[in-house]
Amino acid sequence: MAETERTEGAILLLWLRLLGWQIEMGREGDYAVGVGSHFQADGGTLRVGGCARTEGELALQLFEQAMRRLEPGHINAKHDLTAA
Repeated sequence: MAETERTEGAILLLWLRLLGWQIEMGREGDYAVGVGSHFQADGGTLRVGGCARTEGELALQLFEQAMRRLEPGHINAKHDLTAA
């Protein structure tokens, strides 16, 4: 089970990198911690972060956050809030 989770986590991290995300992960005590950044064409930067018991869980957190950040509705909502 742990090997499968590790493999799935590695695949998710590979996808993030293929999509242009820069990912940094490490350990802090018993937890895996990580951050990701994605540079936008307009000069802005999207950032995600997470903390989990295993690297596989952390990879899933980062992947889910990154996909939400890249959704068109999220970017438009952020722009609307900035404009207000």
